[in-house]
Amino acid sequence: MSKTRHLCEIVPRVPPGIKDRSWTLREDNHAHVHDVVRLTESPLYLELSWRPNAVGQVRQVGLFRLDLNGLLQGEYIRHDPLGSDGTELRLRVVRTADGLFYIQKHGGPRIHLPARGEFTKGVK
Repeated sequence: MSKTRHLCEIVPRVPPGIKDRSWTLREDNHAHVHDVVRLTESPLYLELSWRPNAVGQVRQVGLFRLDLNGLLQGEYIRHDPLGSDGTELRLRVVRTADGLFYIQKHGGPRIHLPARGEFTKGVK
């Protein structure tokens, strides 16, 4: 089992009363999506989808619970603006040529976002 698995887990639903974010990554827009999030939102619930272009069919990737503190410590995300140490963070999701999704700050290490059911294969 991965030591970083807890940093970004796929979940079936957002707990009652918790706000989530919904992002759609576009393949023709540098195959990434990013925005500023607040450290106080941790754990952040992110509903991620992707589409090949502006008119292509939207495909759901999954609903993820993200440990922003852990992702920051692992250098997968960064403070925003660059060089600051406040509560605003830059969260970026990329899609690679092989169709996998990762959280990765520009030029930094990346952590894989599991596909739906990926961690439950073989579990009865």
